[in-house]
This record gives sequence, structure tokens and C-alpha cells, in this order.
Amino acid sequence: MQRRQFLQGLCAAAGLPSWTQKSHTDYAPPHYDILIKSGEIHDPANGLHRRADIGLADGKIAAIADDIPASTANDVIDARGLHVTPGLIDLHTHCAFATSPYTVEADPIAARSGVTTWVDAGSVPAEQVAAFRRFVVKPAQARIYAFLYMYGAVKNPDIDIVNYVRGSIEPTGEAAVNNRDILLGVKFQAGVNMSGKHSLELLKIARETCDRYKLPLMVHIGFIPPETDDVMALMHSGDVVTHCFNGNSMGILDSSGKIKSSVKDARARGVLFDLGHGWTSFSFDVARKALDAGFAPDTISTDLHPLNVNGPVFDLPTTMSKMMYLGMNFDDVLLRTTANAARIVNRAPMSGTLQEGAPSDIALLAIEEGKFPLMESKHWNGVDAPRDGQVVVADRRICSRLTICRGRRLTAA
Repeated sequence: MQRRQFLQGLCAAAGLPSWTQKSHTDYAPPHYDILIKSGEIHDPANGLHRRADIGLADGKIAAIADDIPASTANDVIDARGLHVTPGLIDLHTHCAFATSPYTVEADPIAARSGVTTWVDAGSVPAEQVAAFRRFVVKPAQARIYAFLYMYGAVKNPDIDIVNYVRGSIEPTGEAAVNNRDILLGVKFQAGVNMSGKHSLELLKIARETCDRYKLPLMVHIGFIPPETDDVMALMHSGDVVTHCFNGNSMGILDSSGKIKSSVKDARARGVLFDLGHGWTSFSFDVARKALDAGFAPDTISTDLHPLNVNGPVFDLPTTMSKMMYLGMNFDDVLLRTTANAARIVNRAPMSGTLQEGAPSDIALLAIEEGKFPLMESKHWNGVDAPRDGQVVVADRRICSRLTICRGRRLTAA
């Protein structure tokens, strides 16, 4: 009996695999779908800042190392000089495309902006959830979620709107609970310009809905009534106030330019504040005063829709650039468009980070230097025609060079 046969017999008797069962493929290096080489990795949630390579396989981040051989990947991306970050998350958009005239298509913008996760905040009522899933979420390359819209677009003056909205409690709550994979909670637009003289009563109905079905509530703040204090009193830990830096009558600053006590109290009990730039909801002056008071937003979002996608908002990197102009550093704005937003979405484990096992949602960003005009939102009093807002000139801006979502390059087509 040869020595090899003898060893095989011993292994078999002991119930162990034979060493001769190993083939050369067992020792082959791992193979990646995409390899991103030589980029500057930024993961502010984990304090990761280093030059390294990232290997992506099967929709996950499979490896982060100093030097991964290019031969191990199907697609190699040279990221020298670029910031490799978690895919950006835009917490407030209107991307339920074609469901209303006030929505945009996510994928073409995602491909040029680094935004891999989109949240529609105010376009989808309960009766449109099935269509939203089939015609918006499923075909998209990007990840798309929504806060359900609580206040229906009802214009009939003969309808008792309070009773009408109260009748939507069960349909809205049940739709959210039955579609938790794509629905995050309820959105309500507080303010006389958006929901009329009954705005506070309707907000209380939204609050009741979220309490009954254990859902987060996102509230748009715009024009009084109701007063900011009335809105803050109804917000709970984990809820989101969007348009926090608006220059309108329902804002976070008092008449002396200080943060209102009700706003401070809301943050102290866990209410989250989202920028939500929008068409008429972002003021450089308000943002500057808030930042000077130590009141940075928890998340930075665009409120992107057809009226602002061609200016003054454009996209999420442009909105991030405005906050850098106001003094936040790159990691500050990145944290608020990745890990902070991911905790609110809370659907994909480890989303918003760059670590092995996390989703392979990645943005390749550049910080360009030059002279770049940046415009705040339109100025509007809720009645007259809006007028252009303040324009500043920044010496840096963030631009996207490539978007990868679910382990694939995002394309505009």
C-alpha cells in the first residue's frame, strides 16, 4: 500500500476529509465583481479614513485591504484622487415617478449624484402603495422607500376634510404595517399653505395614526398656523421634522434669532431634524444662526422635485456643498447623508457604512476647488410669487464621479 493510500484510509476511518480531496480552486484568491482601487475611504460612522482597495461581491462589501490584485476582479475602478464613501441617502425627495406631476425619476439623478437610497416623503397615499411598489420600487436600480402621505389631495369644498382624513387612519396605518419593507412611516405637511386652517387638527390625526400603528412621523414645517411650539409638542423620539432651516413663519428660530425652547426640548427628547432644502425651505441666514448655536441638522436632504431639480437644489452633493460653505466639514455632511439617514430608514443592515458585509452601495466623490455660485431656496411669503434667494460663492463643492448600488454601476438609462 502506498503512503498516500494509507493516509486516505486513516482519514476515512476517522471520518475526516482526505487532503487529496482539496483542489487548486480551494486555494485560489477570492474573486470580486467590482474592485475599487487606491481611493480615499471615508466612513465617518466608523471613523475610517484611509487609502485602500475595496472588493465587492454578491451585493456586499467583501474585502477592504491595502492592495487587492486587479486580477481578482471582473471590473476594476481606478479611484485615485477620489473619496470612496458609503452610498448617499436622501431622506426627503419626491421620487414616486409619474404618480403625480411633482415627482422626479430617481435613477438618472442617482447615477450622477452618488445617491443610492431615496426616500419619497409626501407623494404616496395609502391607495397608491401597490402601484408605488410595482412601477417605482421594483424597476429602480436605486433603493427607494417612502413615508406615506397622510393628507389626500382633496379639493372638494363640500367635504368635511377633518372627518375625511380621520377616515384614512386605518388604511394608512395598515398599508404601512403591511408594507414595512418599503414604507417607513407617515408624512404630514403642517402649515396653512399646505393643509389649510385645520392643519393642527389634521396633524393630531397623523399623530394618532403613528401612535396606534407604532410608526415614525415626519412633519414638514412651513407657514403658521399652527405655531412651531404646537408642532414640537406633538413630536416623539424618532420622529423627523423636515425643512428645519426654512426662513418661513413656522421656523426653529424666535424673533431674536435664537433657537426656540420648544425646538431644543424636542431635540433633547429624541426628535430628529432634517434639512429638506426644497424650493422655498432653505435659508442661509437661518442655517448660519442655527449652526452658530450648535444646532446642526441630524440629516441633510434635498426635497427634490420638478420645481427645484434644475435649481436651486439640483442634487444632494450640491446641498452638502452649501453646508460645507457654512462651515461644516466633509465628514460632518457625509455622516448626515449616510449613517444618520440610514438609522432612520433602518431597512438594510450596515447601510450607510463601509465595512465588510455591508451593502455594496458606494459613491465616488470629488471635492473640486474654484468659484461656485450656490443659491438658497426661493423667498416666499405663502401668497405672492416667489423670488430668487441669496446667492453665495463657494470655493469648494462636492461632485459625484460614480454611483454603485447593489454591487452594480448605476446608469442613467
